[in-house]
Amino acid sequence: MKKEIIYAIEYLEKKGLIKGTWGNVSIRDGNRIYITPSGVPYDVLNVDDISVLDFETEKHIDGLKPSSEKALHLEIYKNFPEITAVVHTHSLYASIFSALRKPVPCYIEDQAQIIGGEIPVAEYKLPGTKDLAIEAVKKFKLGVYGILLANHGIVAIGRTLKEALIAAEITEKSANIAFNVELMGGGHKLSEEDIKWMRNLYIASYSKNL
Repeated sequence: MKKEIIYAIEYLEKKGLIKGTWGNVSIRDGNRIYITPSGVPYDVLNVDDISVLDFETEKHIDGLKPSSEKALHLEIYKNFPEITAVVHTHSLYASIFSALRKPVPCYIEDQAQIIGGEIPVAEYKLPGTKDLAIEAVKKFKLGVYGILLANHGIVAIGRTLKEALIAAEITEKSANIAFNVELMGGGHKLSEEDIKWMRNLYIASYSKNL
């Protein structure tokens, strides 16, 4: 699991979704939560640094001090038992929408399938707080796999680490497309009916290939 966290960080850096120490990744494996440590630059992060938490007690049991956003990760796992990975980034275009406190409209099919439709914005709360975690969970209860945190960044989730990483990537891609579509005068959003059909197809069939 620790090696998977390192892989995830390398993937996110390669895709340009994280820089420095901003952002975090976690995996749930049974009663253990593996999460990136607090304040360690990703270019020097190694396997022994990865923090491990006991899911039930929330106690730190191995590695360095856990991410300051551990409450966010834990709250998501508590509310969505099928979710096994959480990715938090401060990617550029998604952060623009988060600063505007504006949802990302659903213009493209991969957003409909992987995210589940419009990307909502969780109400602003201070970073690292339980209040922020609660607001994030409220938006995930809409059935989406990617949300914006107002004036902060994004959170993506998945039933596997790979799915969560793809959801983070598609969240940023969707924000980039929406930014440019609206800059050019606006586009045609997908209908709620079509979004639902594509999302159901993804969950029931296509995502099994992940």
